Amino acid sequence: MRIGINGRFLAAKRTGVQRAAYNLIKALVRVDHVNEYYLFTSADQATNPDWNFPNVKVIAANIREGENFRNHLWEQFVLPRLAMRHQIDILHSPANLAPLLYRGKSIVHIHDLCFVVNPQWFSFSFRTLYNFVIPRLARRAAKVITNSNNSRNDLLQFCNLPAERVSQVYWAVDDLFTSRDREDNQPTDWNLNDYILYVGSLEPRKNIGTLLEAYELMRSRYPDLKPKLVLIGGESPLFAEVRLKVKKFKDDILFKGFVNDEMLRASYRHASIFVYPSLYEGFGLPPLEAMASGVPVVTTLTSSLPEVVGDAAMMVSPYNVEQLAETMANVLTKPELRRDMITKGKEQVRKFNWYRVARNTLAVYYEVYNAQPAAAGDSRQFLPFSVWRELRDLEARELPPATLTLS
Repeated sequence: MRIGINGRFLAAKRTGVQRAAYNLIKALVRVDHVNEYYLFTSADQATNPDWNFPNVKVIAANIREGENFRNHLWEQFVLPRLAMRHQIDILHSPANLAPLLYRGKSIVHIHDLCFVVNPQWFSFSFRTLYNFVIPRLARRAAKVITNSNNSRNDLLQFCNLPAERVSQVYWAVDDLFTSRDREDNQPTDWNLNDYILYVGSLEPRKNIGTLLEAYELMRSRYPDLKPKLVLIGGESPLFAEVRLKVKKFKDDILFKGFVNDEMLRASYRHASIFVYPSLYEGFGLPPLEAMASGVPVVTTLTSSLPEVVGDAAMMVSPYNVEQLAETMANVLTKPELRRDMITKGKEQVRKFNWYRVARNTLAVYYEVYNAQPAAAGDSRQFLPFSVWRELRDLEARELPPATLTLS
């Protein structure tokens, strides 16, 4: 197969969706040396060692970070022509958007339908564009991949798709957070010994206002507890305005904006607890990243989050300030509970493996590629067993990736 990858996401700031898409493609090309991959992306990716394989070709495009309108035009009008020129069998767009007018076989990753389920959280222009584009992309694609059962159900309901057109493939955690090769004692630039951490964008669905209220309530009720509250992430202009009203303990609440990967890793590792009060998530990587970093997690009983954290996190109602405040205090003050949560968290993270993600995604590729009339009992629509077995063994052993071979 010639597999084309819509690499527009590589010319964007690496937040949750972009990080997951990056790791997916990186896992695929590291283990699959049978199929050809054409990565259509920005010119700077040509020297990225992650794509340095004989069966991977980087097709440089005139797209750059921060130039959203130019990048959108390239995706809609230039990318389809490039895919046809290079005789791509399947074009995979792993970060929500894809060319609407592409006539070949396509697969699109749609991470969530938050803009449909809760449009009030988004700016008028954003929700109008996405409400027009995403359902049409979903109906045109040969297959839609999404990352949780919650998101799959939303796609079936709101995009009116048949069940067989939507595949659910869970994400996994970046090895930045699971690797022990790096120095674990790197300090954060704020040098705190005791802090509650939040990581994510500052947008309405992340429910930051409730977190601030709960933090202030906890500090007022338990004066001996004096952790700082550190928030990492930025507010996107695409979203409706986030109004954060900090009253008490203003000097103990730190808004750090975006940080680099090493600082993010250190921030997780040194946190006392991680709190993620989100109202809606397509998947929700930060709680898993925190678990991988050995940090107890408090999150909410909403959307996909119970799927992701299992019984390894403390879960609360996203609307109950008092419950969140008491739960944070409980985790901060009970060492035995913290140890149990850390142990369960590390076990939970092991369920989400990039080799499994690659195996399930490759299975979708083969299904789409061979989706044509066939005789009864024909197995062409399935991932070849030798490929599946090798990926399964890599997943089970957690060995460094090996070259995939077909017998």
